[in-house]
Amino acid sequence: MRIFIISNRLPIKIIKDENDEFQLVKSEGGLATGLDSLNIPNMERHWIGWPGMEVKEPRVRNKLNKTLDKYNYHPVYLSEKQISQYYEGYSNSILWPLFHYFYSFVEYDERNWRTYKFVNEKFYEEASKIIRSGDIVWVQDYHLMLLPKMLRDGIKNIKIGYFHHVPFPSYELFRVLPERAELLSGLLGADLIGFHTSDYMRHFASAIYRVLKLNIRLDCVLQGHHKAYINAFPMGINYDMYHDAALKPEMVEHVKELKNNYGKDNKLILSVNRLDYSKGIIHQIKGFHLFLKNHPEYRGKVSLMMIIVPSRDNVNKYADLKKIIDEKIGSVNGKYSNVNWVPIYYFYHGFDFNDLIAIYSMADIGLVAPLRDGMNLVSKEYVAVKGNGHGVLILSEMAGAAAELSDAILINPNDIKQIENAIVKAIRMPVAEQELRMKRMQLTISRQTVDKWASDFITNLIYVCDQNSQMNNKEINVSNSKQIHSSYKNASHRLLVFDYDGTLSGFKNNPEEAYPEKELLHFLKKASTDKNNLIIITSGRDKDTLERWFGNLNIDLVAEHGAAYKEDGIWKELIGNVEWDDEIIHILNEFVDKTPGSRIEMKKTALVWHFRSVDDWLAVLREQQLINALIAPCNRHGLQMMRGNKILEIKYPIYSKGNEIKRLLSKDRYDFILAMGDDVTDEDMFMAVPKNGYSIKVGTTSDNARYCIPLQTDVLPFLYHLCGI
Repeated sequence: MRIFIISNRLPIKIIKDENDEFQLVKSEGGLATGLDSLNIPNMERHWIGWPGMEVKEPRVRNKLNKTLDKYNYHPVYLSEKQISQYYEGYSNSILWPLFHYFYSFVEYDERNWRTYKFVNEKFYEEASKIIRSGDIVWVQDYHLMLLPKMLRDGIKNIKIGYFHHVPFPSYELFRVLPERAELLSGLLGADLIGFHTSDYMRHFASAIYRVLKLNIRLDCVLQGHHKAYINAFPMGINYDMYHDAALKPEMVEHVKELKNNYGKDNKLILSVNRLDYSKGIIHQIKGFHLFLKNHPEYRGKVSLMMIIVPSRDNVNKYADLKKIIDEKIGSVNGKYSNVNWVPIYYFYHGFDFNDLIAIYSMADIGLVAPLRDGMNLVSKEYVAVKGNGHGVLILSEMAGAAAELSDAILINPNDIKQIENAIVKAIRMPVAEQELRMKRMQLTISRQTVDKWASDFITNLIYVCDQNSQMNNKEINVSNSKQIHSSYKNASHRLLVFDYDGTLSGFKNNPEEAYPEKELLHFLKKASTDKNNLIIITSGRDKDTLERWFGNLNIDLVAEHGAAYKEDGIWKELIGNVEWDDEIIHILNEFVDKTPGSRIEMKKTALVWHFRSVDDWLAVLREQQLINALIAPCNRHGLQMMRGNKILEIKYPIYSKGNEIKRLLSKDRYDFILAMGDDVTDEDMFMAVPKNGYSIKVGTTSDNARYCIPLQTDVLPFLYHLCGI
């Protein structure tokens, strides 16, 4: 088994030694660590990405390729202009600020979008040279959102995963992208799409529904013949590496030395951030400033250590941010520092692993307050290092990690007063409470490690692909279509039962507009002339509508799930008009009033609340609220609630499509039975079909149906072929 990781950049830094030979320095990032630890037997790992430099000369490329090939690294060579427009331009000047809710920072340029598309195509070209059938492909992050679909369309029989490492914004923000539909379609090429939190999943699902008009059923998006699943996989850290490093004797001594340098008896607050406007660095400085202003008793006793790792400081926005940070820190230190005490220790550079562990260990309080962050692993690193349990984490509720680290002091980072109050609370927190909170957080992150994150994703990807493969065996294909056709041809007494809406006809926002098309009427007329066929349309629709549409054809009709049926040209009603309870009618009318786009259909034997034209999020909420409101009155009157495709139906339980099949089978014997439907209301029908019959679900697969046709538009072509019309 081979797995290919595709990311914007290879997990290495390439340098040249004194002999002009290439040397590879491996990245210590969480992604590389997690993937290195993947424990799947006989798995061969490969990595595709930009090598981090422009390499123009073919001779140098060949030399570098040989070095990289030893480690199964496959470079995608990009020019400086391409990096500028694809990476700095579209990825980091449009997608990054938008995904982090900084819409006003978006700098749109159509040239950057064209280059983004071109580079995604270039990644596909390189991938297609080496990826083959049976391989696993895992695409990483927002730089390559178009790639999954390219892989799906271009390489057959591969497992494709995608992980989104940054927040996915609400639809109201995502909708501003002119390329929104193309980006979403690109992601849906994956078999499994992963996010850090369920919130990001929810936003993605909303965008899928509103932009592409596709429905997500639980965790699955059905797009043609392809199913894309979504799930949350919170990324962790190498817990043991951080936790154990802090316990080493030499580290304990190092911490003592640092503590002497930064105030032996002082409380130290630690803030570690990459230079970025999403990290809330200025808010943190303002919050600490407010703390010193309002709590003079802590001056000289509490300091803030700010470590800011340089990032893109050649870009104007980042250079301006750096300038403001310098000024703010200088202002605080100028106002409050004295000979023996510095309020803010400021380091504008990164630290090596051992120094960082020592700083984490020394810090009494970890301040992690991004304005928006996909996960934030600094918070988890700080918790892992605090082996003795002493220490307090102040964490932004806008970071993905907040969903797991609920024992931190959670704050809204936009409110500097909350930052001030959190610092006071952390300083005054009893040691016993610190230990209890820290131990609970350590228990969480020691389980949800980066190893588990990577393993869970790949295991889940393999599972959904295998599940899809099994389900796809139910799909009508050339082989089983021939078998069904042969059975049909050799039969002398056939029963053909069809649901209407969603099966013989596509859905319409207004149900009255779903009248039968000429092609359908032609099929029914031709197929019903065969004396060996008994054709029945069984529907939830009322008998008057069915009679108006199909009454002139030589077929039988079943209305309102069996409450009335037409046989030998005569309608028989099993139940008269029902007098509906005023309370139920009142409840339904209330929900129509407060749910724009919904409506009530009053049948003789059923009430139906339609919500096909309702916003998906609101529809889910209102449907559950309506069910809760109707449970008591429906129980009192012996009524059944049945959830269908964008409908909720209230009816008497004695009538169902399953009972209608049983009635038909009790009257006669058939040597060919075909039943087709698309809805939960058709499940009873599928279960009533004998084992030697053919039950076919339209849309998603069903445990009760023998076969499946994913697209409603494929139903009539299948029936035309089956009946030889």
